[in-house]
Amino acid sequence: MKKLLLLIVVLGTLATVVSCGDDEPIKRGNGVFTVNTPMVNHMYNTVTGEVVGLGDTHNKLVIDTARHTAQLELAYNDGSSHTVTYNDLVATAKRQGFYELRSPSDAGFSGYVDFNEASMRYRYTTAGGVRVISTTPEVFFLKTQDTIAYLDTTATTLMENVMYQFNVNPSTLTAIVKVMEITHAKDLRYFHTITGYSVPVKLTATGYDLEGRNITTTAHYVAWVDSTGSNFKTTNAYPFKTFKATVDLINDRMSARFMMGDSAIVTASGRTYPDYSSY
Repeated sequence: MKKLLLLIVVLGTLATVVSCGDDEPIKRGNGVFTVNTPMVNHMYNTVTGEVVGLGDTHNKLVIDTARHTAQLELAYNDGSSHTVTYNDLVATAKRQGFYELRSPSDAGFSGYVDFNEASMRYRYTTAGGVRVISTTPEVFFLKTQDTIAYLDTTATTLMENVMYQFNVNPSTLTAIVKVMEITHAKDLRYFHTITGYSVPVKLTATGYDLEGRNITTTAHYVAWVDSTGSNFKTTNAYPFKTFKATVDLINDRMSARFMMGDSAIVTASGRTYPDYSSY
């Protein structure tokens, strides 16, 4: 099930890349990949201590996987539009399809590109002291530690490898939140996805705080005994009565606590992506 879900995520994201770039957003040949993809910039002024804001942008990456080199063009807007170009990047293969990027001329730059998950992230600080964290629109965590406490009993369920995805909209400062592969032992349901809509987002120096009440959700599940996972049903009966989460883009950590409908409280934490060695 997890491999199927990840394949769907990869295909869906690659489809977005193809549709949102230039005429030929992905070019492949002789180990060279040219990628144009939408990004979201989180900007923080290290001089004034103020969060500058969020912004939609694109990046252009040319990576030569045979030579382990890359060139990158990034854009940001702190009131004026700017472009930053790195022509000297070293691309180190950490595993199949996963490359860490560094710049010999700028020790403050770090980044990675993961073709397995169609995910990219870059971090750099401008000459004016603005720290920019540029991510693909979906920030996700492949493995977390979760505790599910049921309100009508003292029983709890401990779960590993529940996945979380946060898709932040810079213009509305809201997020779509997906919780994937979580089991409700009391109701005997395995949830493929629980998707919460329009969760309010507050910007912090390191990322996002998300908090809201009575968040509408759509959940896809099968009965716990359905081992084939072939009979998924849809329900709106598990809203996030309360939802609170922190996404730390600096340390790639997340924590969350939310109430699933009227029956359970979930507490989650994880530092799982881009930990390429864990999946």
